[in-house]
Amino acid sequence: MNETTDPTSQILLVAIFAFWWAMLGSWSQLLSRWIEERAKRDDASTRPNGSMEPAPSVDTPLDALREIDANFDLPAFLSGAKSAYEAILRAYADGDIPTLKRLVEAEVLDAFEREIAERRNREETLQLTFIGTREAKVVDALEEDGVAEIVVRYDSDVVSVTRSADDAVVAGDPRQIVEMIDTWTFACETLSKKRNWMLIATEGE
Repeated sequence: MNETTDPTSQILLVAIFAFWWAMLGSWSQLLSRWIEERAKRDDASTRPNGSMEPAPSVDTPLDALREIDANFDLPAFLSGAKSAYEAILRAYADGDIPTLKRLVEAEVLDAFEREIAERRNREETLQLTFIGTREAKVVDALEEDGVAEIVVRYDSDVVSVTRSADDAVVAGDPRQIVEMIDTWTFACETLSKKRNWMLIATEGE
């Protein structure tokens, strides 16, 4: 007995197979996209605050520092910058001009000298107790015409009191710790064998 194949059945089978194959292809694409997105989310979650790393083409202060000196020691620089910050503040409060001359450049020195002279003319004294620096970080850096500049943002705690000649408190509070946020710019000549970083600009918040 000869059996004949129903053309309608063949068409139906082909249609079902084509539909199944198309669905399989779509699911494969969706699955691939899901895996990629999952990998991106997992990678982001392993970074601090879930932030994405900057693209390699984006300049950062550290990139600029490495352009200045491939062997630049950032921790050592920040340690020195913290010491310089405290030393300059103490010298300014004490009116110690010789120390300031070793640490700041002419324009900043002139501003400090004027303020120290005005304080002396008023017969006032500035008493500064340096508690410590919470944070010091590089926020910008550049090199131009053989001079490197590094901008450091400080977050520190101090006790600052200005007293008159009769020891009365003119400003500040001897019992209050004040948070100071300053942005200082240091510079040095890149060709110099001994990197002598000098304070060239100050800005407070």
